[in-house]
Amino acid sequence: MSFSFVDWVDSLCWNLLNDMPGNEKWLLRQTIYTAVSRRQVIPTLPFKSGQTIADFGTGYGVMAIEMAQALGVQVIGVDIDDTVLNYARTLSQAIYGTQAPVEFIHANVYHLPFADQSLDGITARFLFQHLNEPQRVAHEAFRVLKPSAIMVIEDIDDGLILEYPSLPPSWQHVMNAFRTLQARHGGDREVGRKLPFYLHQAGLVVDAVQIHPLAQFSAQNPHDLSYQFERERIEQVLPELYKEHLLSPDQWQSALKDLMAVEGKWMLQSASTLRIIAHRPG
Repeated sequence: MSFSFVDWVDSLCWNLLNDMPGNEKWLLRQTIYTAVSRRQVIPTLPFKSGQTIADFGTGYGVMAIEMAQALGVQVIGVDIDDTVLNYARTLSQAIYGTQAPVEFIHANVYHLPFADQSLDGITARFLFQHLNEPQRVAHEAFRVLKPSAIMVIEDIDDGLILEYPSLPPSWQHVMNAFRTLQARHGGDREVGRKLPFYLHQAGLVVDAVQIHPLAQFSAQNPHDLSYQFERERIEQVLPELYKEHLLSPDQWQSALKDLMAVEGKWMLQSASTLRIIAHRPG
């Protein structure tokens, strides 16, 4: 991808972020924050020009848009959320006009609207952590992939998080409450270690398992992009955290105050992701 294209996409994302309601911002902020790692993986994807690739859990569609431009592939972005899909279409039209090599469809990844053995490849970044039946999606992926077609998944595993010194206990309590709520919804923040097994069970051949670290030793800035999207995604579910008695308003305010107090303090932080590459045999 050229620098001008990357700058254009970033500019459009920032403009969109500034215009959208607050409760929808955290996912796009995360998309912006993870741009470097996304742009590192795209050139390594084993897809060929002209192939049709599905991007599961496409969200705002930036992965799909950038894959199409960098690799010359046709991309179908799949998501269950109509709101983010409309934003994705807005971004795509601003970049490509009416002749976009990207299409965005509303669909459930448990019941994909694709024929058997119809796709040349699949990507899924940070989707499986939210699924209550990830094995079903692995089987759906097997169904729709052509023989020898490839699936590339990247996701988190909280067992790979390292911090020293640790963030304040009050903030750790907030994060643990958020993890508990995600688990109650069927999510799994340790899904990374399980993905190779899920794909193997579905009949796919696992070709590679890679750990991709994101580590830094820096002075903390609670106002930077990473902390902002953490706060925004928690704020989105605060009413539910209160209702489930996982967090109280006083605990939330105390945690915010303690988090602001770490400004300027030096800390090692590492949050690795797992990337799994697999293919359908045949």
